[in-house]
Amino acid sequence: MIKARLHHWTLILGLVFLLAGVICFIIRLFMPGYVGANGILHEPFYLVILGYFGLFAGVIFSCISFLTRNNTK
Repeated sequence: MIKARLHHWTLILGLVFLLAGVICFIIRLFMPGYVGANGILHEPFYLVILGYFGLFAGVIFSCISFLTRNNTK
C-alpha cells in the first residue's frame, strides 16, 4: 500500500518537474536578451538554471517511481 502510494506521487512529481523544465526552456526561447540604454545586458538566464533543475528533479523522481512500481499481475 505504501509502495503504491509512493509510486503514484513520485510519478506525478516527476512529470510535473519535467514539464516545468521544458516550459522554462520554451519561455527562454521567446524572451531574448537585449542591451539597455545604459549598456547593460538584460537576459533571463535564471530560466536556464530553473529549466535544468526541473529536468534533473524530474529524472530523479521518475527513477524513484520506476523503482517503486508494483509488478503484480
